[in-house]
Amino acid sequence: MSSRRPVRQLLVAVLLGVLVGGGLMAVTPAGAQVSQAAATSWKKIWKKELKPLAAKTFYTKKKSDRRYYTKAQSGAAFQPKGSYETAGSGYTKAESDAKYAPYPTTLRGTYLASNNAAGAGEFAFSSIEFGATLTAAPTVVFVPSGGPANPSCTGTAAAPAAAAGFLCIYEGAANNASAFTFASATGSTGASSPFGIVVRFTSGAAGLSASLGGWALTPAGGVTGDVTAPKGATGAGAILGR
Repeated sequence: MSSRRPVRQLLVAVLLGVLVGGGLMAVTPAGAQVSQAAATSWKKIWKKELKPLAAKTFYTKKKSDRRYYTKAQSGAAFQPKGSYETAGSGYTKAESDAKYAPYPTTLRGTYLASNNAAGAGEFAFSSIEFGATLTAAPTVVFVPSGGPANPSCTGTAAAPAAAAGFLCIYEGAANNASAFTFASATGSTGASSPFGIVVRFTSGAAGLSASLGGWALTPAGGVTGDVTAPKGATGAGAILGR
């Protein structure tokens, strides 16, 4: 009986010492020790170390409202949808159409082929450059000076015209030049390139051989590539706009 009392008193003293000293250590029957202090430490870590970092990463609603516009403020600060200019500060469609040249549907220009021939059968060349690349090469029609008109080429050298898909070449004057022929950029006779052609006349005798006139081209389809002024092009419709 007396031998057990010192052991019991020792255990009570240890337990009281732990509790009185503020410790949170518990002794299990199996002898394992569970620390509640660890749980308390995680709360302290979150509160003192992690939470302040998380708070700095994102704006609070109060800070966000101070930094960004509300819907009402944004609507008042900027122009509303569909109202991009004050009245009278820009052109209307009618005013714009009247001020600027319309999109030209027909290209027009001039040509001149000449050669000082030593005799009959010599050639005089010239090129007709469209100033644009067409999606399809045009059909070429030559109307000689004083010659018959063509249903697709009803203009003149002074006022060239062409139906859609046609290049109409109108001879205005000629001297010692006949037998008109044309070729593509690759030399294919009777064919046109989508960006221009080469024309040729033949002298009938020695001396100056020349032919000059005007031409008109109306693309049947679209135009690709850069658009520039065609060689010899004149007038408001000389350059094909975009």
